[in-house]
Amino acid sequence: MIGIASACLVLATCPAAAPDVAGPGQTQVAHLPPQEAMDLNREGKVLYRAGRFAEARTKYDLSRKTDPDFWGPWLNLACAYAREERFAEATEEAVALIRHAYVPGAREVMQAADLGPLQIRAQAMAELRSALAEAATEWGRTAQQGLLFVARTQPPVRLQGQGILFLGMNQEIYAWLPQSGRYLPLTAEDGRVLALVKSSDGRRIAFVRAGRLVRTPGQPDLLRGLGVRQLDLVNMTLGPAAELPGDAQKLTMWFSSRGAVEIELVELEGGLSGFRFDGSRLEPAAAGHGRPVRPVVLTSAGVAPDTRVVVGTDCAFSARDEIDAQGLPRIRISAPKGKDFLLDARYGAGLAGLPFPDSSLLPSKALSPAKKTR
Repeated sequence: MIGIASACLVLATCPAAAPDVAGPGQTQVAHLPPQEAMDLNREGKVLYRAGRFAEARTKYDLSRKTDPDFWGPWLNLACAYAREERFAEATEEAVALIRHAYVPGAREVMQAADLGPLQIRAQAMAELRSALAEAATEWGRTAQQGLLFVARTQPPVRLQGQGILFLGMNQEIYAWLPQSGRYLPLTAEDGRVLALVKSSDGRRIAFVRAGRLVRTPGQPDLLRGLGVRQLDLVNMTLGPAAELPGDAQKLTMWFSSRGAVEIELVELEGGLSGFRFDGSRLEPAAAGHGRPVRPVVLTSAGVAPDTRVVVGTDCAFSARDEIDAQGLPRIRISAPKGKDFLLDARYGAGLAGLPFPDSSLLPSKALSPAKKTR
């Protein structure tokens, strides 16, 4: 059994191929700012460290104008104002970043040390909280209209050798928006997302967070220290991470008909353990109960690609996993009138997750090789 996160989508228009430049608030997967924008931001940092905040802001502003989807200078502008104790302007810039890029902008604003003074000012915090609530609702509303998938934002750490290996896959969850062909980041988990499953009503997702891969000569590879977390797309509320106990050869996860996240683990000697996750607490449950609905299956080789489709109800299209000519997992979108293209994720993407590098899941003869996009 192999995993897939799929659901019906309600679409207003037919899918469009991703444009070369993303619009405000909707960055491309693995977005790389132009060199000019990065240079201007770097020059601003030099001035910032020298205490020349007004000059630094000029550089940051130019960098932002060069590439509005490079969110670093947005944050740096807010920090530069805060360092000069111009807290009204710092708050205005922080709010702008939150509205422009809720993920990951909200986390960066609330964790930036130089913006700490805003959190002890009632007016500033009232404005930030209002922006956070409004941006979260809009971000989640937009995400529910898209196709959710896991994508790598950087090349993954290679899994070579024996011992305890860190699963540094550099993977996050994105929504692809069929109407515009844009991308919306949904998680900021420091690249630790391994697998995704979506509730039947499309309002929640649960995902597995990375732990370690244990390789012992003569023994099957094992997954250790995995975690599970839930995200409510209605208001982008992210629940706490719950760590799964012990080592496992395989994890199967799905949403039950009652809306709880069900998890089964196959252990080293073939033993089976079950858990139920309500979004905050992990509790033991009878293994083998109920029939999995659209499960995601994670093994020590990652998530196997699947050829099943996701179909829009108003404008039929299909999405499927496949392997490109370089052996990278990709998602192909096929729509009416000859539209056929790959999602723009240069380091790989999968509907429910991706195979680990060097795993037996790649390449797969069951999947057709990628074709040239039209």
